[in-house]
Amino acid sequence: MQPSTNTGRRARNAVVLALIVAALWAGTALTRGAAQADPSAPTGPVAHFGRAVEIIRG
Repeated sequence: MQPSTNTGRRARNAVVLALIVAALWAGTALTRGAAQADPSAPTGPVAHFGRAVEIIRG
């Protein structure tokens, strides 16, 4: 009985890991797509933070 429980747990963990990786990949793709609108702007999460600071400063 124990091996089938471990097999189910491993399968569930693999599915959760695959969903996390897919979500990260999609988020990265969206970020890169948004950053391509202005090629002179910096890319990555720091760029978004910098834009937020510029908006706050006015």
